[in-house]
Amino acid sequence: MDWEEERIRQERRERRRRVHEKLAKNGQTNVDRRQEKDADKSNQDEAQNGVDSSRQYEDQDQAKLVDKQVAGKKKPVKKKGKTKQKAKWRFPKFNIKGKDKANRQKQNPGQAGKQKQMVSSNHAMPPAKKGQKSEPTNWKKMALLLLPFVIALFVAGYYASPFNHVSSINVEGVEDTESVNLYPLKEGMSVTDLKNSKGEVEQAIVNQNPSVKSATVNVSDWNKVAVNVSAYRQLGYIQIADFFYPLLENNEIIDTPLPSLEKELPLFEGYDIANEDQRAKLTETVKALSSLSDDIVQKISWVTYTGDKSNTDRIALQMDDGNVVRGFISSIGDRMSYYNGIASQLDGQMGLIDMEVAIYFTELNDGNNPYASEEDKKAYDESVAAESSAASESEASELDASSTDSGSETTDSSTTESTSGSNASSASSSEGSQVESTDAQAASSSVETDAASGNSVVESVSE
Repeated sequence: MDWEEERIRQERRERRRRVHEKLAKNGQTNVDRRQEKDADKSNQDEAQNGVDSSRQYEDQDQAKLVDKQVAGKKKPVKKKGKTKQKAKWRFPKFNIKGKDKANRQKQNPGQAGKQKQMVSSNHAMPPAKKGQKSEPTNWKKMALLLLPFVIALFVAGYYASPFNHVSSINVEGVEDTESVNLYPLKEGMSVTDLKNSKGEVEQAIVNQNPSVKSATVNVSDWNKVAVNVSAYRQLGYIQIADFFYPLLENNEIIDTPLPSLEKELPLFEGYDIANEDQRAKLTETVKALSSLSDDIVQKISWVTYTGDKSNTDRIALQMDDGNVVRGFISSIGDRMSYYNGIASQLDGQMGLIDMEVAIYFTELNDGNNPYASEEDKKAYDESVAAESSAASESEASELDASSTDSGSETTDSSTTESTSGSNASSASSSEGSQVESTDAQAASSSVETDAASGNSVVESVSE
């Protein structure tokens, strides 16, 4: 602010100089009059002595003039004291130089001394200017000028301080926090940059972690960061070569090979993920089972794809309690939701729960067990065929014996031949009906109880 005050002072000096020049040309100025009054007041005591001495000299000169007038018989002259007083106000005191100054000193040495004092007072004008009061400081303007610098200093200090750098990162929502890739989030990064790009950081965390469904980044206590992660549920494992890989509900396979199963979750078998069709069936199966609760999913040991050329939608589930579930991929999710109710009605019995067309329970054997090997299934079919043929032969022999007895009682040979022919035809028909009844019994869907085998069939079971 000094340069502003100096500029104002220079302008004032220039204005005063012009005023003095103008008043000097006119012959008299009000400034000189005020200065004379001030000089008379300030030097009144000092000038009193000079005035008295000057009066003495004036009286002496007047006396000499009177003597000369008497001698020369001339008219008396007016006292010089009066003329000196008039002359005092005629001449401007600020323009005393050259001959006028010398003449005045000759005329009245006392008045000349007084004029010297007045001239000296004129020369003292600059100090009088310095004594003037300066304008008060404008604090509002100064505050407005300093405010941007203060704000800039505060912002720079915050950016450089530890409060603007991430001190710790806490991951919540998952068990294995170390496996979550948090890049570009890291300790030491700017908190301001993190707040400005919060959405981008959250999306980057989701894209880098297939098991993460969503991520939320929150900043607390100036520089502490908490990452709340929502992960996809793991439905099971899939085996590739000699290793097991986690399978998520979003059909993602985590690229983390495991030597053994770490959780009580089902193992998906029979899916060739290199085949596009079977990979699509795996996607459908995962989508269907993802609707089940964790309680039911954890009771499944294996999920096996059993589709063939006749029907590519078949699936089988091996349960921990020993039961086997057979059904279609398109409907297994809805019908497996009733499994807990079905198991409670079986009273500890183990067998096959067929959910393909309806829901019913039957005895589990190598013929209907989807987990039985091909050899076991072939051996079971052969044993069933042998049993059915033995039963048909025994029935045929019984029919032959009865026909022989009936022929001996009759006397007509033609009647005997016709009777034996009818018996043979009835035997063949009974043999076919026996085979059909055996096959029907294996695939029966009605509610019945067989006293010999003890098989109980449950149809349309629901909670």
